[in-house]
Amino acid sequence: MTLVEAILLGILQGLTEFLPISSSGHLVLAQKYLGLKEHLVFFDVMLHLGTLFAVLAVYREAIGKLVIGGFSTLGKAQFYRNSITTVNTSVELRFIWLILLGTIPTGIIAVLFKDQLESFFGNVHLVSIMLILTGIILQLPRLKRQETDSANSQTENMETWHAPLIGIAQGCAITPGISRSGATISLALFLGIPAKTAAEYSFLLSIPAILGAVILKLKDIGDTTIPYYILAAGMLASFIIGYIALRFLLVVLNRGKFSLFSYYCVALGFVSLFVSIFVAPIQ
Repeated sequence: MTLVEAILLGILQGLTEFLPISSSGHLVLAQKYLGLKEHLVFFDVMLHLGTLFAVLAVYREAIGKLVIGGFSTLGKAQFYRNSITTVNTSVELRFIWLILLGTIPTGIIAVLFKDQLESFFGNVHLVSIMLILTGIILQLPRLKRQETDSANSQTENMETWHAPLIGIAQGCAITPGISRSGATISLALFLGIPAKTAAEYSFLLSIPAILGAVILKLKDIGDTTIPYYILAAGMLASFIIGYIALRFLLVVLNRGKFSLFSYYCVALGFVSLFVSIFVAPIQ
């Protein structure tokens, strides 16, 4: 792998990890149409770490408040006398609890169905169809009138049962072509969760998901022959572009234009399906 290839793949990862257009789907299409046949597990892990750092950078203040507020509440005697009430009255603990609830179904799906879902990576036809499905999913918020965020609580518009549903959507996004951010944010908006809260919950929920994916891939790493400066370049590119892409997505989301990405997904899905059926077999 050359330095330019590493940077280009880092840019691709950074863009598609956060924009609701499916990073896994683009990886499959890149492997198919650009001849990127080599599966580099360690490099893939580094790119995912780069995008993880982008989430941490964008939401550093929110994460800091959750950590400080959570530990502060845990240090109070009231928590141990009546933990359920304390969790429900503490904004920080309730948000952490909702993230944990959302992570559980994601983890179950990843452990039980990871191999089956990832086996679809070699099926360009299926990935193309999943991209079209992502485009349809991105239209879901238009069916629901959106609420505005309250200044009192970031989670008062989220019910407890919302979390596992969004976690299931995140788990299903292991399927290449299904966008993780697209599925989770679209479902959250459809459930009536305000845009700012939907985005914050979705991306904070992605932190344990990305960490889990990295851990699951560690056993497949083995020895890497890629020079460390190339690994660092790819990781840095995924971090910088991921940071910019996430900031851009938040602006688009707050302006109520989230569904615009659906047209790109549908167009790409149909073009890829056409090429894979009528053009690629001839080559």
